[in-house]
Amino acid sequence: MVSLEEKQTYLQRIDTNPKLSAFKKMLCGQSVILPTDTRISDTEKIYYEIATAIQTNDKKKFVEFFNKKNKSNPSKDNPQPFLHDDFLIFSLIIGIIKFDCDKKWIKNVIAARTKNDITITFENILNGNFYHSDNSKSVVFMCFHLIDQTKLTSDFVNATFQSINLNIQLFQNKNDFIIICSVLSYNRIIELKTMPESNEIVLLKSFETRFTKRIKILAWIIQTAILVLLLYCVLRLISIKPDIEILFEKIGSVITILGLIGISQFGNLSKWLKALFINTLLKLFGYPKEKIGSEKNGI
Repeated sequence: MVSLEEKQTYLQRIDTNPKLSAFKKMLCGQSVILPTDTRISDTEKIYYEIATAIQTNDKKKFVEFFNKKNKSNPSKDNPQPFLHDDFLIFSLIIGIIKFDCDKKWIKNVIAARTKNDITITFENILNGNFYHSDNSKSVVFMCFHLIDQTKLTSDFVNATFQSINLNIQLFQNKNDFIIICSVLSYNRIIELKTMPESNEIVLLKSFETRFTKRIKILAWIIQTAILVLLLYCVLRLISIKPDIEILFEKIGSVITILGLIGISQFGNLSKWLKALFINTLLKLFGYPKEKIGSEKNGI
């Protein structure tokens, strides 16, 4: 690994480049500053917005700008400038995995790229082959850091640390994407190694992930049970009091019209009820209030 002085000099230079700075801030969980220059291209604007969406965990914003970009269809015969933009492609991959979007388009984009270590790593990440020996470990490390830190096993962390230390040509290769991933991975590994009881922290993060998933399942079961119970009560009431069935028949046409109008709103109501049940259960089980409702795509 290069000297501390060389690292610091490079990190300072990053802050003078809006694109590199946005990437670094996204990886570090810091607020991404959108450039004020109105002359930036549509692709650059999409890059900044996607980086912001990932940093703020905003699924709605990511999907909005992802849908704008996935209208492009580059191929080996028809390459487009963004095809080999590692910063944009990596950000898209992170958002697609993080927010569970369809991977077909991005896989076609990766297939159209020139085969190199980064392209192979992108392919393996999309296919779930995170620990493949051909991967650029610092890139996968940053992927885990953003998506699922429970996958940062001791063996993988040590292997990443060793690969960065052995890469004495890191800065000479002048690949900003790899340099940033390597430097930030290195810094994060140092933090993990000096942090007391780091294994317990990883286990707690893993438990939190499983806990929130099970809360969502439990909320769905309760919501479904309540709806089934309401339906049963209505049917039971009709069977006990035939007059109610006659009343329903008289106003049936009105209910039908109202029902047709309400169909469009049912999806929003269902999402609202789901969020209500999830947040209520989280509060009931003592989940930190500060984190409840903080994720726009989840709890």
